[in-house]
Amino acid sequence: MKTLVVTAGYSIYDAKGQLNGFLAYLTDKTLSAKGYEVKFSDTTKDWDAERELEKLLWADCIIYIMPIMWFNMPAPMVKWIDEVLIYKKTFVITEQYGEGGQVPAERFMIVVTSNMKSRDLGNCHVLQHATRIDDVLQPLIMTNNYLSIREQIPTFHADNVIAGSTNWIESAYIQHLDTYFD
Repeated sequence: MKTLVVTAGYSIYDAKGQLNGFLAYLTDKTLSAKGYEVKFSDTTKDWDAERELEKLLWADCIIYIMPIMWFNMPAPMVKWIDEVLIYKKTFVITEQYGEGGQVPAERFMIVVTSNMKSRDLGNCHVLQHATRIDDVLQPLIMTNNYLSIREQIPTFHADNVIAGSTNWIESAYIQHLDTYFD
């Protein structure tokens, strides 16, 4: 399977962006060992929209690895989406809204890091309407569905990464990959 890993980890506040890079490394190491072809798009570096579009249209599966920033994708990921999702190349307008996706990938997965605790979902004022991490990630989920990438592999959420321990993440993420990627 051809897999495109799109990353958006960078240094901001107390976070150095290294965990997202490490998760990308683990993705490459684990999937390559299983015979997957893996290409990368780092949205925080200089990139060319046409080359990024080629990678997107090449892939069978897209994996997004990013921190949650203000309950959304980080700005570099948003910019990548804005410039790579090109009308008549990745989608067309149809009579039935959202049915004009042109991206051949069938599956996508979101890998997010955040300082929120998973137990906070649905249990504090800010997250009262977000009972699952995917409730926070709807813009990216809906974008993939709009592109006709409809099969979502369960999201991996590395939570409490600044204040808490991150020792559990490596083994849990490899197990997640092993569970959903043959």
